[in-house]
Amino acid sequence: MTLDSNAKSIEPMCCQIVDTNVALTADGANSLASKVCQRSCISVIRRVLSGEIAFVIDENNEVLREYRKNIYPDYKGSLAEQFMIHALTYQFFEGRVKRIKLEKNAADQFEDYPDNEDNWTTSDSRCKRFDPDDKKWVALALRFKSETGTDAPIVNAADRCWIAFESHLKSADVILETLCREER
Repeated sequence: MTLDSNAKSIEPMCCQIVDTNVALTADGANSLASKVCQRSCISVIRRVLSGEIAFVIDENNEVLREYRKNIYPDYKGSLAEQFMIHALTYQFFEGRVKRIKLEKNAADQFEDYPDNEDNWTTSDSRCKRFDPDDKKWVALALRFKSETGTDAPIVNAADRCWIAFESHLKSADVILETLCREER
């Protein structure tokens, strides 16, 4: 965090793309996650809620629909529920949330996703192909970078398939920040 020139406010760290699994792991919904992993996820969500981290969503609300599908919004509820309220409340506040327009092609695939032919494969039997639901995160990271010239890492709790495709993501110039790498 940095103080502005008048030392009146704190600018948020820019910017991160927060996968739904981070908020859910912070809440203890991932029974395989250790307490250390859960605390790492809690830290990220608290930093978002405090405004220390600005996070990236899309103008078409693909990300908000993903959050909403998995998290009930309640400002007095769990950390994930507070995160959902935060996302809905601040979705148009530039200092808290960065909105990026994602385009789809005629086949309803994200134009910015680098592997719409689904050529990315891994030897991990549970992660043969990249998860179609996760393509929005990759497209968002790449569109954000093309529009701003800066990276927005995708923050993941411990999803083994993200890690399985990490070399593909890196070759596409996408940064993956896995909070609980040992727990995949």
